[in-house]
Amino acid sequence: MLFKWVDYCEKYDDEIESWTSDDDTRRFATDNIKEDHEYWLSEYKYNEEYFCKIVLDENIIVAILLIMKNDEYPYEFHINPLVVNPKHRNKGYGTKIIFELINNISEITGFESNVFTADIFPNNKVSIKTFEKVGFILAGVHVSGDCAYWIYPASELENYRKRCVSHSSNYFIASSTL
Repeated sequence: MLFKWVDYCEKYDDEIESWTSDDDTRRFATDNIKEDHEYWLSEYKYNEEYFCKIVLDENIIVAILLIMKNDEYPYEFHINPLVVNPKHRNKGYGTKIIFELINNISEITGFESNVFTADIFPNNKVSIKTFEKVGFILAGVHVSGDCAYWIYPASELENYRKRCVSHSSNYFIASSTL
């Protein structure tokens, strides 16, 4: 693996929270990573259903990502958000991190998976391009238009759409482009 993946802990707080002063981090990901992490800790079993990973390149913190294991479809992992360190954006880290996660999910989480999803704001062009490079495809959008749902691999598209429509028909609109 290219990166070292470690569990989120307080020793990373200051560095990671400094990222929230970045406009893109606040607009597309979060305004308080620690609060997000604490919320998910209260709702899900850490390192069983929910994972918060720090990604290190040598000793540099290049990203943090939250990953949820789908209870109903345990072979599926959901990535949201992935926040790349603002000082290290536009260097290919996002693409490399997603690619490494997909190809090494069992080493990173302890669980096998072959299906990944992500929610991305439709105006977050950088994230869309990053996920597309890895092979994610647009599955649908929220009826409000403020969230797009992405799936990997493409062969899971119809299964994912069927699940979304049957469970969430009031807000999921399948994408007509593919």
